[in-house]
Amino acid sequence: MTYVLGLTGGIASGKSTVSNYLYEQGAVIVDADVVARQVVEPGTAGLKQLADKFGTEIIVEDGSLDRGALGQIIFNDQEKRALVNDILHPLIKEEMLAQVRAAEQKDVTLVILDIPLLFESHCERFCDSVLVVEIDPQVQLERLMSRNNLTEAEAQARVDSQMDPATRHRLADFVVDNNHEPAETFKQVDQILEEILK
Repeated sequence: MTYVLGLTGGIASGKSTVSNYLYEQGAVIVDADVVARQVVEPGTAGLKQLADKFGTEIIVEDGSLDRGALGQIIFNDQEKRALVNDILHPLIKEEMLAQVRAAEQKDVTLVILDIPLLFESHCERFCDSVLVVEIDPQVQLERLMSRNNLTEAEAQARVDSQMDPATRHRLADFVVDNNHEPAETFKQVDQILEEILK
């Protein structure tokens, strides 16, 4: 029996740290960010649909997606951004679920659905439970500023564009407090694993 655990958290909350730890514990990780790149690789339906809508200027010479060019097109255009999401989100969801099914067929014990916007995209319905990684808002801002080389205003705008942490917390089955040393975070994860896999 495969257990599907959703993993999410705000930007720069330490979700990757938890995901990597779960991988080390033997979990299969299905990462939305990785899948989002896979569905627009050369020769995919995703890339073809984007090129059909936005023209060949979003394709570089080797046939791959020019993310910068696409980013420029959709950056200040909500309608075009929605169009990209309408094309890619179903493909991403479909590929993630295919990877979950493949893991289930191999009788994998634990699959992690690592999705930054898990609740926003209503993917909790594909999970047995959801783990949210939380961090102090000030620490989150500082991490984001240093990691992405952003001003405080830019970092705050990215945080504000996501779901309110209190709502995420309320929707979660499990919450990991990532304000301390990694060892403390991992201890909390171990307790959750013990509970869900007993």
